[in-house]
Amino acid sequence: MNAAQRVMVLSKYRELLRLISRLPPDKREEAFREARFSTRSRRSVTNAEDQLKYLKELISKIGYLRIITPKVPGEIESGIFVVRGGDLVGKSGDTKGTRVADGTISREEAIKRNERDFRRFYGAPKPNNILF
Repeated sequence: MNAAQRVMVLSKYRELLRLISRLPPDKREEAFREARFSTRSRRSVTNAEDQLKYLKELISKIGYLRIITPKVPGEIESGIFVVRGGDLVGKSGDTKGTRVADGTISREEAIKRNERDFRRFYGAPKPNNILF
């Protein structure tokens, strides 16, 4: 692994650890353990195809955690961005009435909606055996 790849993997690994720290305490420790073990065990891989496969797996876990973990106020990536016709038209959207935090929909309804949207966005149902 060259220096540029190493920097990118470490950056993604730190982001993964930040997102894992937002998980509920009962899932957090196991997720930390799995993330550390998988990253450290793959450190010595030299095959470029395997490195790419592992990087894609790391990025997909980060994407999944971004979906399921609550955002931290003031976070750079936090917020709602409205894009119409390929152009950014605003940094806020109308989300009233569609949030668990507002108390306007139940957690169960939000989970169903998340599963429906996951299928719509990714073209497949959520994997059953995903740890976090």
